[in-house]
Amino acid sequence: MSATTPKQENIIVLDSYYEPLAAHLARTKLEAAGIPCFLTNENLVSLNRMYSPVAGGVRLHIYQRDLAQATEVLREPTVMQATRGGLAEPAAPTPTAATEPCPRCGSDEVTYDTAAEPGAAHWFVALLSRLRRYPLQGRAHHCFHCGLNF
Repeated sequence: MSATTPKQENIIVLDSYYEPLAAHLARTKLEAAGIPCFLTNENLVSLNRMYSPVAGGVRLHIYQRDLAQATEVLREPTVMQATRGGLAEPAAPTPTAATEPCPRCGSDEVTYDTAAEPGAAHWFVALLSRLRRYPLQGRAHHCFHCGLNF
């Protein structure tokens, strides 16, 4: 029976982050690229931010063999693209929204929904409308190009 010793690989600290959120984003990017990694000090820093400089921040660890690939993955800028409707199916347009253009700019990007007037009391109006069991806000057309409610 031959005795084989497991191969020891060095684990290094790739980077240190003051914010736990930034560390988790970097960890997620590396894991998506297939690079095994883990974080340390995240609980200590999350519970008390004053310990972050003392503890060295949230540390991102990788295997030394993955150093070149990991630095390349983290060097790439994050590209986020929103698609219209996202993952859900887009709502069917109402007949009036497609036929009635915006009176201000003439855009066809118009929807008919709950009127959204800018203001700080939206949460209060929404709460009152739910408590009184009928909507306090009316419905109106909204132009996504210029922001007009009509």
